[in-house]
Amino acid sequence: MTRTVSLLAAVLALGAFAPPAAAQAFKVGYVDTDQIVIRMPAFADVQTQLQQQQQAVGQRVRFVQDSLGQELQTKVADYETFAQSAVATDDARRERQVELAQLQGSIERAEAEGLQYLSYVEARLLQPVLTQVDEAITAEAEAQNFDLVLPTVANNAPVFLYRSPRVEDLTVAVMERLGVDPESEPLTRQQQAQPTTPGAVDGQQVPGGQAPGGR
Repeated sequence: MTRTVSLLAAVLALGAFAPPAAAQAFKVGYVDTDQIVIRMPAFADVQTQLQQQQQAVGQRVRFVQDSLGQELQTKVADYETFAQSAVATDDARRERQVELAQLQGSIERAEAEGLQYLSYVEARLLQPVLTQVDEAITAEAEAQNFDLVLPTVANNAPVFLYRSPRVEDLTVAVMERLGVDPESEPLTRQQQAQPTTPGAVDGQQVPGGQAPGGR
């Protein structure tokens, strides 16, 4: 959806080497795409679907962690009894500790894999929205004869160190082209789906390791 920052360097180069008349004719604008997206009804629909997916994934993660957590607690208790027995060699203890650590790792991976899946779902649901915005930016830029339109942010970093008043803001024009009311209230971060899944198991200390779910 966004254009690369290297385009901005190209603009500066054109301004430095082109004749004054040509430099003035080069028309540049910018768009705050985030402010557009969070006001789109389609974005609200995406957040609703994502919240539903989070609930479903959270339930699956809790089920896996509950099952593995119970198994882990049983094996930890068995290990503690075994470790105090006369037949418990150092090698045998280490072997069981490895088994417990692997089980703990499975519990932690369940949550990590849930988050990874939710990130994939979010990207897939957002892609049509972002494509729609990108197409509207292109159409508006062509309608107003812009040579270049830049985003305000790229890779979570601001694009502009300085912006002349001659660089026009197309954000509202793109909103209107999309049928989005610029005065409408955007979805707040609290209203948006947050990429988290609940961890169900904690507090059980693994011999030679950390508590499940601990970091």
